[in-house]
Amino acid sequence: MAHLPINTRCRIAKLGNISPSELKRLRDLGLFIGSVVSVITCAQSGPLLLSVGDTRIAINRDVAAEIKVVRIFE
Repeated sequence: MAHLPINTRCRIAKLGNISPSELKRLRDLGLFIGSVVSVITCAQSGPLLLSVGDTRIAINRDVAAEIKVVRIFE
């Protein structure tokens, strides 16, 4: 997910090697397998800001690298 272009819609396919506490936080915020997300902002070395439904969440690049997605073509 860390390499997606801005505003590209995708569906979460797999959550890789993420700590249980971070996984719980992501799920509590609505990010789980099947969720439709898009990257709103992506700083060169900072966190990614994601849109998940009506929610905006920030995740660090290490976590983003463990999230596998399938791009949605419309």
